[in-house]
Amino acid sequence: MKQIIQGISEREHVFYLVIEGRKIGFYLTKRLAKTFWPFLDRGVLVDFEIGPRRKRINKSYVYPVTFFRQIIELQPYRVYYDIDRLRKEMKDVISHQKYYLFIDFEMTMPGYKPSGFIPEIIQAGYMLAEAKGKTLIDEGFYVLPLIKTTLSKRTQKFLKLDELHFYETAIHYDDFYDKLKLIVDTYHPKFVVWGKNDISALNDSFKLHHKRPLTEKTDFIDLLKLHKDYFNLKDDLGLFKAYQTYYEIEETQCHDALDDAHITKHVFDAFIDYI
Repeated sequence: MKQIIQGISEREHVFYLVIEGRKIGFYLTKRLAKTFWPFLDRGVLVDFEIGPRRKRINKSYVYPVTFFRQIIELQPYRVYYDIDRLRKEMKDVISHQKYYLFIDFEMTMPGYKPSGFIPEIIQAGYMLAEAKGKTLIDEGFYVLPLIKTTLSKRTQKFLKLDELHFYETAIHYDDFYDKLKLIVDTYHPKFVVWGKNDISALNDSFKLHHKRPLTEKTDFIDLLKLHKDYFNLKDDLGLFKAYQTYYEIEETQCHDALDDAHITKHVFDAFIDYI
């Protein structure tokens, strides 16, 4: 549907169109309003899709907006949002990089009564590869947490950890940091992750271990966000679900950092092919 907005209701996040002589309202969910409401006003051109379930607001029924294709101010002309342009920009970002570091972490989990808990990286897995090319580094290992940290029963159960084996084989965080620093300094890769949790965990680890950060915000490609933006997904998509969808397989996830790094690369390659 492509029309010019004839009025808005700020409080309810509703905008109105006149269609065949009738004033019809369309409302934004909190998720959409957070991103798009600042651009909506009388006289703005919108191209969007709606859902089937109406909602009663101020004694009239309004339709839910499911996603926008375009939001354009006409006077002066200004494109606020264009899904096709966004998709092209996505393609440019992920196709003009030589090296990618597909990386995943498993973290400590709080006990069943958490208090002031900060997750720590205890397993890292990564693959350094060229875009749809050969793999240069493929490595996974356990990482020792801070001395004061104990592995909760919840952590051990979720990751199927043998505590004795973990402490016998885990490397020190300093060694992990040095490995990562060498990769960053040598290849300057884009870090490809699925979701924000791994980004937050890595940034937190630098602070916890008093290390200089090796990354900036622009060093990361959040593959989950790319999928949500590209396909206009309302809810988060699980990494393994994306993998199963692209490759039509029936495997089970084992929550291993290196395995998940491999899956992230497979999903990335499939996404590149799709776009």
